[in-house]
Amino acid sequence: MKKVFIFGYYGFQNIGDEAILSAIVSTLRKEKEDIYISALSYNAQYTEKLHDIHAVSRNSLRGIIQAIRESDLVISGGGSLLQDVTSSRSLIYYLSIIYLAKKMGKKVMFYGNGFGPITKHWNRYLLQRILRQVDRITLRDYDSMETFEAIVLNKSVEVTADATFVLEPEEHDQVQHILKAENIPMDKPLVGISVRPWKHADSIVKVLASVSDYIIDRNMNVVFLPMQFTKDIAMSQQICDRMKNKAYVLQQEVNPKEMIGVIGKMDFLIGMRLHALIFAARMGVPMIGIEYDPKIKGFLDVVRQTNIGKVEELDTIKLCSEFDRLWNERQKDQQMLQKTAEYLKKKAAINGEIAVRLLE
Repeated sequence: MKKVFIFGYYGFQNIGDEAILSAIVSTLRKEKEDIYISALSYNAQYTEKLHDIHAVSRNSLRGIIQAIRESDLVISGGGSLLQDVTSSRSLIYYLSIIYLAKKMGKKVMFYGNGFGPITKHWNRYLLQRILRQVDRITLRDYDSMETFEAIVLNKSVEVTADATFVLEPEEHDQVQHILKAENIPMDKPLVGISVRPWKHADSIVKVLASVSDYIIDRNMNVVFLPMQFTKDIAMSQQICDRMKNKAYVLQQEVNPKEMIGVIGKMDFLIGMRLHALIFAARMGVPMIGIEYDPKIKGFLDVVRQTNIGKVEELDTIKLCSEFDRLWNERQKDQQMLQKTAEYLKKKAAINGEIAVRLLE
């Protein structure tokens, strides 16, 4: 039996990252039945229950070393793990796993990863030394590839797509049950909004409260869609508290397939969180992205959807105006997105094919 160890930002109740792990696990099991999968996690019990795999605590050095030693393939499981904008600690942590794996003679693959930004000279040096040893690298967008190739010279990479494009939404009845349980009415068009805590929070709250009121005044309903449980709910609630109209906040914790299904019921989406935008594209839902990180721009470029600009420049009039314009063009956008999603689904499947070849 072949063994795979996947590392990433798992166990933090972040739907985007859990969707990545779910997509990798389901793809590997589809491609290769006789396989044992373990993953790094902040909450091993949560990860084991959600994904039906073995999980290793992020804080257990002994457990991590054992998981690497017993594996045939170590996978960097999607997401923008290697960046130093927030801090260098996580970058060095993940690089250490890659370094250990190569020291033990293990094959290592980047599986549809994002990459960067990298701002510090020492981090660029470490990346160049360690990533040259990685066996196969697939990245999810061309911005990541450009950043990677500027740092790691003479290393072949392939642009595929985010792993989550292979995921199917939850069945219609279950999605309807979730919306009904949250008392979200279906008698008007639904506009989903995804926010996250970030710098300039007061400005974000003020602008999105005004924009949400404007949308509701146009005879639509607004639904806030938390992608990281509790953190995003608190931010969404702050916006609702500033509004004159009633909006809805999805309160129950849903799994990735359920969230894909819920977003599929939206008629439009305004989003900060990358995987809210990815799920919208997957389901053919037109969108406006709010750029808090370069990865948002990278994805919106891929799917040719509107980037309203950097979060610190968020403006009520501009956002309302763009919403009006795109709402009137949404049918054309839906058709284009459906074709794009099919293409990206095929590209995402290539990640799994490469991983299985490395196991042979």
